Amino acid sequence: MESNSTRRRFSKEAWVAISGIGAAVITGAVTLLVHVIPAPQDSSTPTPGARPTAPSASGIAAPSTDAASVAERMVGKWKGTARDSNGVTFQISLEVKQGCATGRLCGSIGVSHVPCYGQIFLENVSNGDVEFRVDNFDKRSNRGVCQPGAGEHFRLQPDGQLAYHTSYEPAAQGTLQRT
Repeated sequence: MESNSTRRRFSKEAWVAISGIGAAVITGAVTLLVHVIPAPQDSSTPTPGARPTAPSASGIAAPSTDAASVAERMVGKWKGTARDSNGVTFQISLEVKQGCATGRLCGSIGVSHVPCYGQIFLENVSNGDVEFRVDNFDKRSNRGVCQPGAGEHFRLQPDGQLAYHTSYEPAAQGTLQRT
């Protein structure tokens, strides 16, 4: 049987060991915070991995390609024509509203020849290519043909027009102008 003095000594030794382990854990955490996790940056410092706005030939910074920025530049009403891979030419209209963000309602689209008239939701933005998902077709739409889903792509062109293409069959492409 152990004496009380042995128990106290063991408890004191255990406490010293636990304190040492605790100090090592704290030291490791501080080292991790200081050397591995980046410190917050002020807004004037570019974030690592962010795409900086590079000056264009005119010396004006080129717009960024993040989703909110690209969608903001598309705000407004657009109309134009497109042609599908079967040779059918049709009218297309697009309205993009303020506050368009990934997964949110952004406006509406209309395709005359089907007809399909629905709401658009921002699906993805990749290198300036904006993909919308269409859903909630209204009563003017041919519900037997109009299918909800992504695949309506738009890209703002340097001349201010909006290039259009689809990623489903029949593939279509065209150009829209701001109205």
